[in-house]
Amino acid sequence: MSTSVPPRTMELFYTVRLWLLWAGSREAAYTYSILSAGVTHEIGRRCRLGLLQSCGCSKAPRPSTVHEKWTWGGCGDNIEYGYRFSRDFIDVREKEEGFPKRSTDHGRSLMNRWNNEVGRRLLKRNTRPKCKCHGVSGSCNMKTCWMQLPTMRQMGAVLLGKYHTARRIQINARGNMQIKSQPGKRDRERGGGRKNRASQTELVFLDDSPDYCIENRAQGTVGTTGRMCRKGSHGPESCDFLCCGRGYNSYTKETETKCRCKFQWCCRVVCETCINQTQVDICK
Repeated sequence: MSTSVPPRTMELFYTVRLWLLWAGSREAAYTYSILSAGVTHEIGRRCRLGLLQSCGCSKAPRPSTVHEKWTWGGCGDNIEYGYRFSRDFIDVREKEEGFPKRSTDHGRSLMNRWNNEVGRRLLKRNTRPKCKCHGVSGSCNMKTCWMQLPTMRQMGAVLLGKYHTARRIQINARGNMQIKSQPGKRDRERGGGRKNRASQTELVFLDDSPDYCIENRAQGTVGTTGRMCRKGSHGPESCDFLCCGRGYNSYTKETETKCRCKFQWCCRVVCETCINQTQVDICK
């Protein structure tokens, strides 16, 4: 049996995806960085598992944090190969476009390459030595250590923090990126505040984010009208947050399920039909 996705759902999906690929917003910055980190992670892990002929285990030197008596050289994730592959595979499209300097597309290309590199760099910085104990009854007299990548869930959290502190940039007359100064902050920056250049682990963006509460196809936003929410929750799924102050409607949904099933000789299972009621909250 095959299932189909409603046409409107697919239309909205492709609209959002296309907009994110070309937007200059914080969300685009996060998307490019985590995609770059994800490719690096997947290739590095596949090298370790022996799934690629062109690479093998990591050849990273022993970190100073690993005790000299412990064995170094277990088959670690090959972050170095994954890093190079991601850079050559993902960034090449941005480099080959050949946009005119100081153009909007050129600025977005610079932004995308920067955020790609931030994703890879943060993945590499969060790669840690992993050790396994050896010995009688788990006495851990010996250890074998190797380099292990963080999980993508951990990287998602790291990059989410960078999303919240991302810095807005502009393209100067030379066609290079620079931090866009904000009214009232210039004196503070001269006095030792945040620098006019982004650090190597900061995400950057060109444009303000759209209003995600309102549907706007041109900007790739689908709005939150008709979105399911959770009444009484204090998280991002709460009705107060998702419905953007418009309120919500609640109704009771009834579903039929099989219950109190019994085996009858011979040979079939007989079930009763139960009605389950759940409350559903929908944004106005």
